[in-house]
Amino acid sequence: MPASPAVRSTVLACLFFAGFGCLIPFLPLWLEKVHGFSGAEIAVVLAIAGFSRAIAGPLTAAWADGRSDRRAPLFLFTIVLTAGFIALRFLDGFAAVFLLILLLDIAYWGLLPVVETALLRLTRTGKPSYGFARGLASAAFVIGTTTVGLLNDWMRSFWPIWGFMLLVSMLMIAGSAWMPKEPVLAAEERRVPFGERLSSGLGMLRNPEFTLFIFAAGLIQASAAFLYTAGSLVWSNAQGLSSSTIAMLWNVGVLAEVGFLMFLGNWSAKFRPETLIVAGGVGAVLRWTALAALPPVWLLVPLQLLHALSFAATFLGGMRFIQTIHGDDRAPTAQMIYMGLANAPTYAAAVLVSGPLYDRVGAVGYLAMTAVAAVGLVMAIMLRARGIAGATGSTRPA
Repeated sequence: MPASPAVRSTVLACLFFAGFGCLIPFLPLWLEKVHGFSGAEIAVVLAIAGFSRAIAGPLTAAWADGRSDRRAPLFLFTIVLTAGFIALRFLDGFAAVFLLILLLDIAYWGLLPVVETALLRLTRTGKPSYGFARGLASAAFVIGTTTVGLLNDWMRSFWPIWGFMLLVSMLMIAGSAWMPKEPVLAAEERRVPFGERLSSGLGMLRNPEFTLFIFAAGLIQASAAFLYTAGSLVWSNAQGLSSSTIAMLWNVGVLAEVGFLMFLGNWSAKFRPETLIVAGGVGAVLRWTALAALPPVWLLVPLQLLHALSFAATFLGGMRFIQTIHGDDRAPTAQMIYMGLANAPTYAAAVLVSGPLYDRVGAVGYLAMTAVAAVGLVMAIMLRARGIAGATGSTRPA
């Protein structure tokens, strides 16, 4: 029997997040050790890529809206990634590598909303459930990180970073071809000019609930920037923790995310999407405020477990909110608008300020992220008060 659409989308998501598990922790290391980038140059590459997605996201969404097959953006981005990683092997010099990494970063993040919405849509047709499938994808992130780390140590080289990303990119091309061919729009709708499709996508921002959502969730997610930029530095330099302890703390956070998505995903459906985003904002405010106080290791573990709220609950609530108000046809476009105009730029801006904050005030910089998360939480509360998504009369979730 051929694999179900739910299984196929789960496999593709696992491949994507295995690559993500290599890209996020090891791309800066690759740029420093292989190409000689300074820390400031690495920060510029990652931040500019984030801001660039504000342009690339809506443009890609408008292009994808005119395709007769939902797999079109999957093929576009995975082929760009594969060709780009092949070219990276032969490039040298800051300008050339900078431009290529910028393109690869935009392409990889451009895949994210397409993969996420395909997983949410197709898991409704059979097992595994969305929460369980997304948990498997998060587990694949851990596998990717661990595999590349072990290969780097075993080979005493950083080339496994490049080799792993090239392999994953090629496998994602095959995974995209394996996905079911789904129509996006009828033929007469595909004849709508590109400019009108772009305007229609950006027109989603005229919906006040959607706009409030993208900035509420975007700010809560962006508040993790200080942790990703300087969290390990604080634990090592200010608190004297060993590398193994730091690795354990990171794994605790990821496992909390996996556990929430796999085992509490269905239970969380009892709540409105906005309620989950509010819970995520509360978790973020508590987490960053406590981390600023340099708590002992025994308290760091439960604080890392709050990743289940600050990330997983916010993420799951956001996905369900988009699906509720835009449905299957427009969900990928809405995801790209969200990633491009809210999530990516706010996170990039937070990354840019996190480095100088750490240099000047150390762990106290977490309090700036508390403020960012608090603004997102206020917006999420306002969104929930509107009661739009999931409003079904007396059966409306909490």
